[in-house]
Amino acid sequence: MQDDTRPATARCSQAVVPHVHVCVGGCDIAISIEQVRQAVPLPAQGLTPLPRRSGALLGVADVAGAAVPIVALERWLPLPAQAEDNGAQRLLVLQHDNALVGIRVDAVRGMKAVAMAGVRRVHHVPDDSELFDSVVPATASEPTLCILEVARLMRLAQVWCAAAELAPALLVDAVVPVAQNPGSSTQRFAVFLIGRERWAVPVAAVQQVVPLPETELALGRNERNWAIGQLRGRKLPLVDISEGRQASDRQAAPWMVLLGQGPLALGLTVSECEQFVDLAPDVVSCTPDDALMDGVFLGPDLDKLQILDVDKLFGLTPAASISRVAPGGAGSDSSAAPSDAAEPLPYLVFDADQRYASPVEGIVAVVEIPPRAQEDLRQGQRAFLAWRDQTVRVINLPAIARSAVPADPLLAVLVQAPGDASAPIGIAIRGLCDWLPAHSVRRSGMRMGAMGELGLINAKGAVDHTNLVVVDLAQMAYLLG
Repeated sequence: MQDDTRPATARCSQAVVPHVHVCVGGCDIAISIEQVRQAVPLPAQGLTPLPRRSGALLGVADVAGAAVPIVALERWLPLPAQAEDNGAQRLLVLQHDNALVGIRVDAVRGMKAVAMAGVRRVHHVPDDSELFDSVVPATASEPTLCILEVARLMRLAQVWCAAAELAPALLVDAVVPVAQNPGSSTQRFAVFLIGRERWAVPVAAVQQVVPLPETELALGRNERNWAIGQLRGRKLPLVDISEGRQASDRQAAPWMVLLGQGPLALGLTVSECEQFVDLAPDVVSCTPDDALMDGVFLGPDLDKLQILDVDKLFGLTPAASISRVAPGGAGSDSSAAPSDAAEPLPYLVFDADQRYASPVEGIVAVVEIPPRAQEDLRQGQRAFLAWRDQTVRVINLPAIARSAVPADPLLAVLVQAPGDASAPIGIAIRGLCDWLPAHSVRRSGMRMGAMGELGLINAKGAVDHTNLVVVDLAQMAYLLG
């Protein structure tokens, strides 16, 4: 093992590095994802004891054929008292070069994208006995994280398992598969249980794993995009990719994986966060024609592992556009809104023949329009879709802009007048653009005949949301129904 005891921040030149957030005792710890091999449950049979006079060595665990020494940080360091339920404890297998060591953690909180420019060094005198040199400062929703120096942990504990010392039969790791061709590059994935299926998500697209936030708009339990939620003021479509839609149940899927693609984000609801795997391209069977999968991997311990194509998922989730945050605009803290804002309701911004805004009151769902109904709308024929055992009529939004061009209908906003017991009406739109929180816009109103009440709104600080035409979709459902 190479003796590299430089701080993790000094060894890393990337602007943003994913870290795994774990808790040991009452301490929140961050570990670079490149140094995390996998997280596994505590062995049911316990650890194999290894006689030693002193130190923090708990014992040895059999992890996919490797005898990995397990260290208890709380025996070694003056950590705060444990505040976690022992039922959540895991063994976190760490790697440096070809060496492995494990630590016992009380909880795995998820992944966090750490901007390395924001990391602060707290120990300024070189000291090879320190395991924590730097911290990730706290935010409004996250505590301060202490960055663990894995190479120093191995050197100070003087325990590790070197892969080169394993028997040749053990070099193929069933839990973390490697390429059969030594020259092939591998890609790291996070494995999640989603409903009854296991999905591998590219780590590069994972920004964070957090408890599922409260839903603000239910779009239908049987829909892939089943709700809209909010994380730190940012609106997100909540997506369930399980075949039976079991991950749209908070009890069955209590976690959300925040996936990013450029300025957009979505929340993938998952049942359990399992481990990390490294896969080479030649061990994956590609599925180019599948709507969501990039491929499938079959392993002795993982059974069937479906590889998620993140680009395909974003392509099938046009509602991800509401996650775009304009600087100082929508998605920021609504407490910064002007005190004289007169609009107590949130607004949904959508794209039809142009960009509009509607109060969310009266909107019961936003669903994808089936291909047959899309074609009927383009041909000017009557269009219908099935929703919750109801047949819903879908209509195009009447053109308001004089230079309007026909919109390509992709989504239907299902609206229902208050107190109406009949089926809702679907209004076809091209896509969702944003969600404006309550008290964040100013409105000047007017009325235009049968179109109901129209007006203009302006969202503070949002360049894209100036002089937006307001169309109250709930009133339109009443007039057109």
